[in-house]
Amino acid sequence: MKKLLTALAATSLPLFTNTSHAVGLQLMPGSPNFGTAGAGHAAAGLGAGSAWANPATMTLTKEQNVGFGLIAAETDLQFEASDDSEESGGNAGGSVLIPSFAYSNAISDSLSLGFAFVVPFGSEIDYQDDWAGANVATSASTQTLQAMPALAYRFNEHFSMGFGITANETSVHQELTMTMGTPRNPIEMDVELEADGMAYGWTMGTLYEIDADNRIGVVYRSQVDTDLEGDGTLSGTQYDTSLNWENPASVVVSGFHRLNDEFSLLWDLGRTYYSAFETTHVTVEDMPVPGLDNIELDRHWQDANRYAIGTHYQLNDDVTLQAGFSLDESPVSKADRSVDLPLDEIKRYTLGALYQLNTSVGLGFGLEYADLGDAETHTSDDPLFASPAGSYDNSAVAASFSMNYQF
Repeated sequence: MKKLLTALAATSLPLFTNTSHAVGLQLMPGSPNFGTAGAGHAAAGLGAGSAWANPATMTLTKEQNVGFGLIAAETDLQFEASDDSEESGGNAGGSVLIPSFAYSNAISDSLSLGFAFVVPFGSEIDYQDDWAGANVATSASTQTLQAMPALAYRFNEHFSMGFGITANETSVHQELTMTMGTPRNPIEMDVELEADGMAYGWTMGTLYEIDADNRIGVVYRSQVDTDLEGDGTLSGTQYDTSLNWENPASVVVSGFHRLNDEFSLLWDLGRTYYSAFETTHVTVEDMPVPGLDNIELDRHWQDANRYAIGTHYQLNDDVTLQAGFSLDESPVSKADRSVDLPLDEIKRYTLGALYQLNTSVGLGFGLEYADLGDAETHTSDDPLFASPAGSYDNSAVAASFSMNYQF
């Protein structure tokens, strides 16, 4: 049961940050700026998606816009155990589809309203049942649905501000195999957790237009603390379980600069405050064993930065080509990394294109290769919850499609 509770606590670490880490893969939900690795997203103001990327940039859009987006990603997570006698678990990666919807309405020259519905967090990791880290996880998945109404106000020709309220519904699921007894007489027990919860946060953005060709955007997303409640099941017996879930705050500064009639430069500097994961608190109702009804686990995550640069090339009146690169620092060291969250430094390489079909319809296409790093793990002194020592070779590919309709 202690291993069950420890495993439940492990799931409270989000598999994704506020900009959508899918087992370390960062995606921009529903954004036509996908092709620049997200660079410039807080300053670009591309259609209805601006309502989520940075509410302040809605003042750059005209009339009413409706946007739809879909991202399809495939992760390849290959673990190699240091001990050749241990099973490495095969490819633990999987597929994820991330849809999105956004709307913006320029009520006047100064006021814009918008709404976004996205799946900013969502992933799945699935190892072989008999692998060396089955005591930590055989499978784990999570999903967050986020709705955000927003408004923006232009104070003058240079400065705009935007604000949004987010409603976040998060659900998690994790399975593992617990081994008890003695080495000669081991007893394997299946453990499963399902929990969900609703919480609210906020987003604030600003936009400063230096001139017609240069602008700077800043967007801040608040920390969202969610109390997840659900069932922890141990060999068929269920216990009411609750745990804390903290999605960290983040801040991004973006720039958009039109260098000439063909080329534009876009960039991002961001920071996510992962150090909010100080402790994970798990409570189990009606637990008969003293000391196991409340457990606190120390995390040792650290704040991490993100850097991105991208370009737009205006091929002709209808087609804009995109390219981008981003680097995300690792939020966790080797000593504190677990196999249910094998996160490391992330490098993303993207290509894309925007196509203006007619005066009303704009289409966006993007492709991405993500090097998710070579995360290493080591065995701790914890006899119940210890990831096997080894290293990962992680990568992902993703494709994005978006459509914006202006009317």
